[in-house]
Amino acid sequence: MKKLIVYSILSYLFFTLNGNADNSVSVTNNVDGKKVLNIGVLLPLTGKHGDLGQSFLKAIQMALYDIDNENIKIHIKDSKGNALDTFKAAKNFQKMGIEIVIGPIFYESLERLNEINNITFISLTNKTKKIPKNTIAFGINIKSQIKTLEKYFEKIKISRTLLLSPKTKFLEQTEIIEDSKLKFSRVFFYDTNPKKITGEIEKLTKYQERRKDLERRIKILENSDLYKDKKELKKLEQKHTLGPLEFDSAFIVDFDERLKSVLTSFMFSDISNDNVYFFTLNQWFDTTLFKEAAIQNLYFPSINFKNLKKFKKKYFKIYNSKPNEVSILAYDALGLIYYCWKSNNYEFKTNQLFSKDGFKGLHGEFTIINNYSNQKLRIYKVDKKKFVEVY
Repeated sequence: MKKLIVYSILSYLFFTLNGNADNSVSVTNNVDGKKVLNIGVLLPLTGKHGDLGQSFLKAIQMALYDIDNENIKIHIKDSKGNALDTFKAAKNFQKMGIEIVIGPIFYESLERLNEINNITFISLTNKTKKIPKNTIAFGINIKSQIKTLEKYFEKIKISRTLLLSPKTKFLEQTEIIEDSKLKFSRVFFYDTNPKKITGEIEKLTKYQERRKDLERRIKILENSDLYKDKKELKKLEQKHTLGPLEFDSAFIVDFDERLKSVLTSFMFSDISNDNVYFFTLNQWFDTTLFKEAAIQNLYFPSINFKNLKKFKKKYFKIYNSKPNEVSILAYDALGLIYYCWKSNNYEFKTNQLFSKDGFKGLHGEFTIINNYSNQKLRIYKVDKKKFVEVY
Protein backbone atom coordinates (compact mmCIF):
# COMPACT_ATOMS: atom_id res chain seq x y z
CA MET A 1 0.00 0.00 0.00
CA LYS A 2 2.87 2.36 0.80
CA LYS A 3 4.36 1.88 -2.67
CA LEU A 4 1.08 2.96 -4.23
CA ILE A 5 1.13 6.17 -2.19
CA VAL A 6 4.78 6.77 -3.07
CA TYR A 7 4.27 6.52 -6.81
CA SER A 8 1.10 8.60 -6.76
CA ILE A 9 3.05 11.43 -5.15
CA LEU A 10 6.23 11.01 -7.19
CA SER A 11 4.25 10.91 -10.42
CA TYR A 12 3.88 14.66 -10.05
CA LEU A 13 7.66 15.12 -10.14
CA PHE A 14 8.05 13.78 -13.71
CA PHE A 15 11.75 14.55 -13.86
CA THR A 16 12.65 14.37 -17.55
CA LEU A 17 16.42 14.80 -17.59
CA ASN A 18 18.14 12.55 -20.14
CA GLY A 19 21.50 14.33 -20.56
CA ASN A 20 24.92 12.93 -19.83
CA ALA A 21 27.36 15.01 -17.79
CA ASP A 22 31.08 15.17 -17.25
CA ASN A 23 32.97 16.37 -14.18
CA SER A 24 31.65 13.65 -11.90
CA VAL A 25 31.00 14.69 -8.32
CA SER A 26 30.74 11.82 -5.90
CA VAL A 27 28.45 12.12 -2.89
CA THR A 28 28.05 8.40 -2.48
CA ASN A 29 29.64 5.95 -0.08
CA ASN A 30 29.58 2.19 -0.34
CA VAL A 31 27.93 0.71 2.72
CA ASP A 32 27.53 -3.08 2.63
CA GLY A 33 27.82 -2.91 -1.16
CA LYS A 34 25.08 -0.27 -1.46
CA LYS A 35 25.64 3.27 -2.68
CA VAL A 36 24.50 5.97 -0.26
CA LEU A 37 23.49 9.49 -1.25
CA ASN A 38 24.36 11.99 1.48
CA ILE A 39 22.49 15.29 1.28
CA GLY A 40 23.10 18.28 3.51
CA VAL A 41 20.12 20.31 4.71
CA LEU A 42 20.93 23.85 5.84
CA LEU A 43 17.93 25.75 7.21
CA PRO A 44 17.10 28.28 9.96
CA LEU A 45 15.73 25.87 12.55
CA THR A 46 15.93 28.22 15.54
CA GLY A 47 15.45 31.93 16.08
CA LYS A 48 12.88 34.22 14.50
CA HIS A 49 12.80 32.21 11.28
CA GLY A 50 12.65 28.84 13.04
CA ASP A 51 9.05 28.11 12.08
CA LEU A 52 9.85 28.74 8.42
CA GLY A 53 12.87 26.48 8.55
CA GLN A 54 10.91 23.72 10.28
CA SER A 55 8.27 23.86 7.53
CA PHE A 56 10.97 23.43 4.87
CA LEU A 57 12.55 20.57 6.82
CA LYS A 58 9.22 18.76 7.11
CA ALA A 59 8.71 19.12 3.34
CA ILE A 60 12.13 17.54 2.75
CA GLN A 61 11.30 14.72 5.17
CA MET A 62 8.00 14.21 3.36
CA ALA A 63 9.84 13.89 0.03
CA LEU A 64 12.26 11.45 1.65
CA TYR A 65 9.33 9.33 2.83
CA ASP A 66 7.71 9.42 -0.62
CA ILE A 67 10.93 8.31 -2.32
CA ASP A 68 11.25 5.46 0.19
CA ASN A 69 14.94 4.69 -0.35
CA GLU A 70 16.93 3.90 2.78
CA ASN A 71 20.18 4.72 0.99
CA ILE A 72 19.40 8.44 0.98
CA LYS A 73 20.71 10.11 4.12
CA ILE A 74 20.01 13.73 5.03
CA HIS A 75 22.33 15.60 7.39
CA ILE A 76 20.64 18.57 9.05
CA LYS A 77 22.31 21.74 10.30
CA ASP A 78 20.92 25.02 11.63
CA SER A 79 21.83 28.14 9.63
CA LYS A 80 20.08 30.34 12.23
CA GLY A 81 19.13 32.61 9.35
CA ASN A 82 22.46 34.46 9.14
CA ALA A 83 25.58 34.36 6.98
CA LEU A 84 28.08 33.48 9.71
CA ASP A 85 26.27 30.41 11.05
CA THR A 86 25.49 29.36 7.47
CA PHE A 87 29.22 29.52 6.66
CA LYS A 88 30.18 27.53 9.78
CA ALA A 89 27.62 24.82 8.98
CA ALA A 90 28.81 24.69 5.37
CA LYS A 91 32.40 24.21 6.53
CA ASN A 92 31.22 21.25 8.63
CA PHE A 93 29.50 19.76 5.60
CA GLN A 94 32.76 20.20 3.70
CA LYS A 95 34.68 18.25 6.36
CA MET A 96 32.02 15.50 6.20
CA GLY A 97 32.54 15.16 2.45
CA ILE A 98 28.97 16.19 1.61
CA GLU A 99 28.85 17.83 -1.79
CA ILE A 100 25.16 18.67 -2.35
CA VAL A 101 23.16 20.79 0.11
CA ILE A 102 19.54 21.97 0.16
CA GLY A 103 19.57 25.47 1.58
CA PRO A 104 20.03 28.06 2.85
CA ILE A 105 16.75 29.92 2.41
CA PHE A 106 17.73 33.58 2.59
CA TYR A 107 19.78 35.56 0.10
CA GLU A 108 21.66 37.26 2.93
CA SER A 109 22.88 33.87 4.14
CA LEU A 110 24.77 33.26 0.88
CA GLU A 111 27.37 35.93 1.62
CA ARG A 112 30.36 33.64 2.34
CA LEU A 113 29.43 30.50 0.43
CA ASN A 114 31.93 31.35 -2.30
CA GLU A 115 34.59 30.35 0.23
CA ILE A 116 33.27 26.77 0.33
CA ASN A 117 34.81 24.32 -2.13
CA ASN A 118 33.30 21.15 -3.61
CA ILE A 119 29.72 21.80 -2.48
CA THR A 120 26.72 22.82 -4.58
CA PHE A 121 24.02 24.64 -2.63
CA ILE A 122 20.41 24.56 -3.83
CA SER A 123 19.19 27.71 -2.09
CA LEU A 124 15.51 28.51 -1.79
CA THR A 125 16.07 32.22 -2.41
CA ASN A 126 14.28 33.94 -5.31
CA LYS A 127 17.07 36.49 -5.78
CA THR A 128 19.27 35.86 -8.82
CA LYS A 129 21.79 38.72 -8.81
CA LYS A 130 25.31 38.18 -7.45
CA ILE A 131 24.67 34.55 -6.53
CA PRO A 132 27.81 32.61 -5.48
CA LYS A 133 29.14 30.42 -8.29
CA ASN A 134 28.51 27.27 -6.24
CA THR A 135 24.86 28.16 -5.51
CA ILE A 136 21.62 27.67 -7.44
CA ALA A 137 18.78 30.08 -6.66
CA PHE A 138 15.80 27.69 -6.70
CA GLY A 139 13.09 30.18 -5.67
CA ILE A 140 10.37 31.64 -7.89
CA ASN A 141 12.47 34.45 -9.31
CA ILE A 142 11.59 37.68 -11.06
CA LYS A 143 13.17 36.56 -14.37
CA SER A 144 10.76 33.63 -14.67
CA GLN A 145 7.79 35.76 -13.67
CA ILE A 146 8.58 38.48 -16.22
CA LYS A 147 9.14 35.94 -18.99
CA THR A 148 5.69 34.46 -18.33
CA LEU A 149 4.09 37.91 -18.23
CA GLU A 150 5.78 38.86 -21.52
CA LYS A 151 4.10 35.93 -23.25
CA TYR A 152 0.72 36.69 -21.70
CA PHE A 153 0.90 40.40 -22.55
CA GLU A 154 1.57 39.44 -26.15
CA LYS A 155 -1.35 37.02 -26.16
CA ILE A 156 -3.93 39.51 -24.86
CA LYS A 157 -2.37 42.35 -26.87
CA ILE A 158 -1.90 45.07 -24.28
CA SER A 159 0.54 47.84 -25.14
CA ARG A 160 0.04 50.77 -22.76
CA THR A 161 1.11 49.46 -19.37
CA LEU A 162 1.76 51.51 -16.24
CA LEU A 163 4.46 50.16 -13.97
CA LEU A 164 3.88 51.10 -10.35
CA SER A 165 6.44 50.36 -7.67
CA PRO A 166 6.97 51.62 -4.10
CA LYS A 167 9.75 54.08 -3.35
CA THR A 168 11.95 51.38 -1.89
CA LYS A 169 15.11 49.89 -3.31
CA PHE A 170 15.05 46.21 -4.10
CA LEU A 171 17.00 44.05 -6.51
CA GLU A 172 14.11 43.27 -8.85
CA GLN A 173 13.38 46.85 -9.93
CA THR A 174 16.22 47.01 -12.45
CA GLU A 175 15.29 43.61 -13.89
CA ILE A 176 11.69 44.71 -14.44
CA ILE A 177 12.33 48.22 -15.73
CA GLU A 178 15.54 47.85 -17.72
CA ASP A 179 16.23 44.18 -18.37
CA SER A 180 12.82 42.85 -19.41
CA LYS A 181 11.13 43.02 -22.80
CA LEU A 182 8.02 44.52 -21.24
CA LYS A 183 7.39 48.00 -22.55
CA PHE A 184 5.93 50.49 -20.09
CA SER A 185 4.17 53.66 -21.13
CA ARG A 186 5.08 55.15 -17.76
CA VAL A 187 6.99 54.14 -14.63
CA PHE A 188 5.67 55.57 -11.37
CA PHE A 189 7.13 55.22 -7.88
CA TYR A 190 4.55 55.78 -5.15
CA ASP A 191 4.94 56.70 -1.50
CA THR A 192 5.04 53.76 0.91
CA ASN A 193 2.70 55.64 3.27
CA PRO A 194 -0.80 54.21 2.64
CA LYS A 195 -2.39 57.57 3.48
CA LYS A 196 -0.59 59.21 0.55
CA ILE A 197 -1.16 56.50 -2.05
CA THR A 198 -4.75 57.45 -2.94
CA GLY A 199 -3.82 61.05 -3.69
CA GLU A 200 -0.92 59.94 -5.86
CA ILE A 201 -3.08 57.52 -7.83
CA GLU A 202 -5.70 60.23 -8.34
CA LYS A 203 -3.07 62.48 -9.93
CA LEU A 204 -1.61 59.64 -11.95
CA THR A 205 -4.99 58.73 -13.43
CA LYS A 206 -6.10 62.38 -13.83
CA TYR A 207 -9.15 61.69 -11.72
CA GLN A 208 -10.08 65.35 -11.13
CA GLU A 209 -9.81 66.16 -14.83
CA ARG A 210 -12.01 63.23 -15.79
CA ARG A 211 -14.50 64.22 -13.09
CA LYS A 212 -14.68 67.80 -14.44
CA ASP A 213 -15.10 66.44 -17.98
CA LEU A 214 -18.11 64.50 -16.75
CA GLU A 215 -19.61 67.54 -15.02
CA ARG A 216 -19.18 69.68 -18.14
CA ARG A 217 -20.76 67.07 -20.36
CA ILE A 218 -23.70 66.63 -17.98
CA LYS A 219 -24.37 70.41 -18.00
CA ILE A 220 -24.45 70.42 -21.78
CA LEU A 221 -26.85 67.50 -21.93
CA GLU A 222 -29.14 68.97 -19.27
CA ASN A 223 -29.82 71.90 -21.59
CA SER A 224 -30.81 69.67 -24.47
CA ASP A 225 -34.29 68.37 -25.33
CA LEU A 226 -33.04 65.78 -27.79
CA TYR A 227 -33.95 62.18 -26.99
CA LYS A 228 -30.43 60.87 -27.63
CA ASP A 229 -28.98 63.49 -25.27
CA LYS A 230 -31.45 62.59 -22.53
CA LYS A 231 -30.56 58.94 -23.02
CA GLU A 232 -26.84 59.75 -22.73
CA LEU A 233 -27.49 61.91 -19.69
CA LYS A 234 -29.19 59.06 -17.90
CA LYS A 235 -26.12 56.88 -18.44
CA LEU A 236 -23.66 59.57 -17.39
CA GLU A 237 -25.52 60.22 -14.15
CA GLN A 238 -24.44 56.74 -13.10
CA LYS A 239 -20.77 57.55 -13.68
CA HIS A 240 -18.16 59.34 -11.61
CA THR A 241 -15.76 60.35 -14.39
CA LEU A 242 -15.64 60.66 -18.17
CA GLY A 243 -12.92 60.39 -20.77
CA PRO A 244 -10.43 57.88 -22.21
CA LEU A 245 -7.59 56.50 -20.14
CA GLU A 246 -3.94 56.77 -21.14
CA PHE A 247 -3.25 53.13 -20.24
CA ASP A 248 -4.84 49.73 -20.76
CA SER A 249 -3.06 47.87 -17.96
CA ALA A 250 -1.23 48.42 -14.70
CA PHE A 251 1.58 46.27 -13.30
CA ILE A 252 1.91 46.79 -9.54
CA VAL A 253 5.18 45.55 -8.07
CA ASP A 254 4.14 45.09 -4.46
CA PHE A 255 2.65 42.77 -1.86
CA ASP A 256 0.35 42.57 1.15
CA GLU A 257 -1.36 45.71 2.44
CA ARG A 258 0.41 48.15 0.13
CA LEU A 259 -0.75 46.20 -2.91
CA LYS A 260 -4.29 46.30 -1.57
CA SER A 261 -4.00 50.04 -0.92
CA VAL A 262 -2.90 50.72 -4.50
CA LEU A 263 -5.70 48.63 -5.99
CA THR A 264 -8.28 50.28 -3.72
CA SER A 265 -6.94 53.70 -4.75
CA PHE A 266 -7.55 52.82 -8.40
CA MET A 267 -11.14 51.94 -7.50
CA PHE A 268 -11.56 55.29 -5.71
CA SER A 269 -10.18 56.97 -8.83
CA ASP A 270 -12.94 55.33 -10.88
CA ILE A 271 -10.63 52.89 -12.65
CA SER A 272 -12.21 49.45 -12.73
CA ASN A 273 -11.00 46.08 -13.92
CA ASP A 274 -13.70 46.21 -16.60
CA ASN A 275 -11.51 48.39 -18.79
CA VAL A 276 -8.02 47.94 -17.33
CA TYR A 277 -5.95 44.81 -16.65
CA PHE A 278 -4.26 44.72 -13.25
CA PHE A 279 -1.12 42.61 -12.79
CA THR A 280 1.23 41.95 -9.91
CA LEU A 281 4.02 39.55 -8.95
CA ASN A 282 3.63 36.04 -7.56
CA GLN A 283 1.40 36.25 -4.48
CA TRP A 284 1.66 32.60 -3.45
CA PHE A 285 -2.16 32.39 -3.57
CA ASP A 286 -2.69 34.72 -0.63
CA THR A 287 -6.37 34.24 0.32
CA THR A 288 -6.50 37.63 2.09
CA LEU A 289 -6.82 39.05 -1.43
CA PHE A 290 -10.38 37.72 -1.44
CA LYS A 291 -11.41 40.21 1.24
CA GLU A 292 -10.95 43.28 -0.95
CA ALA A 293 -13.67 44.21 -3.44
CA ALA A 294 -11.07 46.11 -5.48
CA ILE A 295 -9.04 42.97 -6.11
CA GLN A 296 -11.32 41.17 -8.53
CA ASN A 297 -9.53 40.10 -11.72
CA LEU A 298 -6.04 40.71 -10.38
CA TYR A 299 -3.55 38.69 -12.47
CA PHE A 300 -0.25 37.21 -11.30
CA PRO A 301 2.25 34.51 -12.36
CA SER A 302 2.79 31.53 -10.08
CA ILE A 303 3.43 27.80 -9.75
CA ASN A 304 1.08 24.86 -10.36
CA PHE A 305 -1.81 25.63 -8.00
CA LYS A 306 -3.43 22.19 -8.21
CA ASN A 307 -0.22 20.49 -7.14
CA LEU A 308 0.32 23.02 -4.37
CA LYS A 309 -3.10 22.17 -2.94
CA LYS A 310 -2.27 18.44 -3.06
CA PHE A 311 1.07 19.09 -1.39
CA LYS A 312 -0.55 21.14 1.39
CA LYS A 313 -3.25 18.52 1.92
CA LYS A 314 -0.73 15.70 2.36
CA TYR A 315 1.52 17.85 4.54
CA PHE A 316 -1.41 18.64 6.85
CA LYS A 317 -2.40 14.98 6.99
CA ILE A 318 1.11 14.00 8.10
CA TYR A 319 2.01 16.88 10.41
CA ASN A 320 -1.42 18.26 11.40
CA SER A 321 -0.26 21.76 10.52
CA LYS A 322 -0.19 24.00 7.46
CA PRO A 323 3.07 24.34 5.52
CA ASN A 324 4.62 27.52 4.29
CA GLU A 325 3.71 27.48 0.58
CA VAL A 326 7.33 28.02 -0.48
CA SER A 327 8.35 24.75 1.20
CA ILE A 328 7.05 22.89 -1.86
CA LEU A 329 10.35 23.96 -3.46
CA ALA A 330 12.30 22.11 -0.77
CA TYR A 331 10.26 19.00 -1.58
CA ASP A 332 11.16 19.37 -5.25
CA ALA A 333 14.83 20.06 -4.48
CA LEU A 334 15.18 16.67 -2.80
CA GLY A 335 13.33 15.02 -5.67
CA LEU A 336 15.66 16.69 -8.16
CA ILE A 337 18.78 15.45 -6.40
CA TYR A 338 17.36 11.95 -6.07
CA TYR A 339 16.42 11.82 -9.75
CA CYS A 340 19.90 12.86 -10.89
CA TRP A 341 21.47 10.26 -8.59
CA LYS A 342 19.17 7.40 -9.56
CA SER A 343 19.15 8.08 -13.31
CA ASN A 344 22.96 7.98 -13.39
CA ASN A 345 23.33 4.52 -11.86
CA TYR A 346 23.36 5.93 -8.34
CA GLU A 347 26.22 8.32 -9.04
CA PHE A 348 25.53 12.02 -8.60
CA LYS A 349 27.02 14.44 -11.12
CA THR A 350 26.60 18.17 -10.58
CA ASN A 351 26.35 18.90 -14.30
CA GLN A 352 23.15 16.87 -14.48
CA LEU A 353 21.42 19.71 -12.67
CA PHE A 354 22.07 21.97 -15.68
CA SER A 355 20.55 19.77 -18.38
CA LYS A 356 18.90 21.68 -21.21
CA ASP A 357 16.13 19.05 -21.21
CA GLY A 358 14.90 20.41 -17.90
CA PHE A 359 12.73 18.90 -15.20
CA LYS A 360 9.17 18.86 -13.98
CA GLY A 361 8.49 19.01 -10.26
CA LEU A 362 5.42 19.57 -8.13
CA HIS A 363 5.74 23.32 -8.58
CA GLY A 364 6.02 23.03 -12.37
CA GLU A 365 8.55 22.76 -15.19
CA PHE A 366 11.98 24.32 -14.80
CA THR A 367 15.47 24.42 -16.27
CA ILE A 368 18.52 25.42 -14.26
CA ILE A 369 20.49 28.07 -16.12
CA ASN A 370 23.75 29.39 -14.70
CA ASN A 371 22.89 30.07 -11.08
CA TYR A 372 19.10 30.09 -11.07
CA SER A 373 16.04 28.03 -11.86
CA ASN A 374 14.24 29.19 -15.00
CA GLN A 375 10.62 28.27 -14.28
CA LYS A 376 7.73 27.85 -16.69
CA LEU A 377 5.02 29.52 -14.63
CA ARG A 378 1.28 29.97 -15.10
CA ILE A 379 -0.98 33.02 -14.94
CA TYR A 380 -3.83 33.15 -12.41
CA LYS A 381 -6.45 35.73 -11.60
CA VAL A 382 -8.52 36.48 -8.52
CA ASP A 383 -12.13 35.86 -9.51
CA LYS A 384 -15.07 35.61 -7.09
CA LYS A 385 -12.91 34.46 -4.18
CA LYS A 386 -11.12 31.87 -6.27
CA PHE A 387 -7.78 31.60 -8.04
CA VAL A 388 -8.50 30.81 -11.67
CA GLU A 389 -5.81 29.70 -14.09
CA VAL A 390 -5.99 31.71 -17.32
CA TYR A 391 -2.68 30.86 -18.99
